[in-house]
Amino acid sequence: MKTFLLASALFLSTSTFAQDKPELGNNIFSLTPMAIIGNESMDNNTDVAVGLNYERILNEGLVSIKIPVNISLRNSGFFYIMPTIKLYPTRQGVVRYAVGPQFYIASGQINHHDYNTVWNGNQYITVNNKYSDNHTQLGFMINNSLNVSIAKTLYIGMELGLGIKYYDSNEENEYENSFDTTPVEPNVQFSFAMGYRF
Repeated sequence: MKTFLLASALFLSTSTFAQDKPELGNNIFSLTPMAIIGNESMDNNTDVAVGLNYERILNEGLVSIKIPVNISLRNSGFFYIMPTIKLYPTRQGVVRYAVGPQFYIASGQINHHDYNTVWNGNQYITVNNKYSDNHTQLGFMINNSLNVSIAKTLYIGMELGLGIKYYDSNEENEYENSFDTTPVEPNVQFSFAMGYRF
């Protein structure tokens, strides 16, 4: 009898945890407190940003469209828009993986610092040259994401995008007399988000 009760309790608990939550909403509004974005136009090839995201889940939980907008913390006025189509192989649930294409659009002004050492007649001194230039960038990535719905309305997500940047308006101007007018560069982005699901 004890074996039967133990087996029944085990079966009920596993079936409860295995069930998806059908009451999960199809809209996710979230805040990105940290995004790390590879950008070779920056002084150290990376940028740190914050942003807002909206994701709409379609087709019975198999597909979603996400629109993230991130603003650079290192270069005020520089922003990223990376619309993503996410494919959920196992539909919606408490913990779900998704993969899909992600487009990379960035624009704004990038600030630079060049440190040069010059001889002033008596000693070497370091001169900090500051300048800025405008960039419009386009690229494409493959997005991998992990969605966790802790409660019915509480959402946490992590994303990793890997791909290429194939256009930079400033580099096109620099290489206008060269055959290499659109240099392709590797690109990566990682972000963490939390928000409200409804």
